[in-house]
Amino acid sequence: MTVNNLTPLELVTHLFSCLQISDNQIDWEEKEVWADTLSALFPDHTPDRAQEILQSAYQTILPMDNFGRKNHLIAICKKLKDHYSKEELQNELAPKITELINADGMVLTAEVDSATIVAEKLGITIDISEN
Repeated sequence: MTVNNLTPLELVTHLFSCLQISDNQIDWEEKEVWADTLSALFPDHTPDRAQEILQSAYQTILPMDNFGRKNHLIAICKKLKDHYSKEELQNELAPKITELINADGMVLTAEVDSATIVAEKLGITIDISEN
């Protein structure tokens, strides 16, 4: 799958989906953070269409191996930089990524690894507390 034709809403959904899937489980709390993020970044989006996009993202990402998921995540980050300034990424997206990673109450190594890739590729700081 190519990320070149994805809208900003789709890119954010794919980003969050990659982070959700990185620990091999998708929690309700993580879906809530995703939904809140979309409402903040895209106030005019329709929840039904967003759910379709989320399901499509899962269908794209779940069959990938770890290498494929990492490359997909890198491609998503590259495209996000085309749509958002560094300040927007840091001030609007980074706190939501932190919230997503902490949502289920456990911070696993795979999530930290994925968040590290995102932080590096987007040039942002993601505050991860490994307790």
